[in-house]
Amino acid sequence: MRRSLSDNIIYGIFLTGLSLAVSSGLFAQTEVIADGRLQTILEQHVAYNAMSKTYRGYRIKVAKFTGENAKNQAFDLKRQLSEIFPSHRTYVIFDEPFFNVKTGDFTSRLDAYALLTKIKPQISTAVIVQDYVNAPVISKEDLQLPEYYEDDLENEFGE
Repeated sequence: MRRSLSDNIIYGIFLTGLSLAVSSGLFAQTEVIADGRLQTILEQHVAYNAMSKTYRGYRIKVAKFTGENAKNQAFDLKRQLSEIFPSHRTYVIFDEPFFNVKTGDFTSRLDAYALLTKIKPQISTAVIVQDYVNAPVISKEDLQLPEYYEDDLENEFGE
C-alpha cells in the first residue's frame, strides 16, 4: 500500500513535532515515590554482593556418603584429596541425608574437566557439577612481575 504525498507530509510533520517535544522536555517526568525501606534493602543487597566472594562456577562432586560413619568417610576422602591435589580446595557439604565431597573452584567446565580426568581413574563416580565457587586466592607473589620482565621488554622494543 503506497502513501500519498499528503500522507507523507503529515507523517513527516508529526515525527518532527514529536522529536521537538521530546528534545524540549514537554513530556512530563515521572517521579517514583517508594517506601524508604526499599532503598535500605537495596543498599543491603549491594553491600552483601560486595562482601560475597562467590560466583557461579563448577566443582567436581567426587562422592556422597550416607548412613552410619558417613561423616568420617567424607572427611577421610577430603583429607586424601587435599594431599593428592594440594592446589585445589576440597569441601565436605552436608545436604541431608548426604555428606557430599566436592573439590575445586572452577570458572569454566573445561577447567574442571582437566582435574576430572585425573580423579576419574581412581574414583569413577566423580562428576562435574554447577555450584557457587569461591574466588581464587591471589598471593603477593602472583601480583609481582618476574625480574626478567622489564629487561625483556627493553630488549624487545629497543629502549
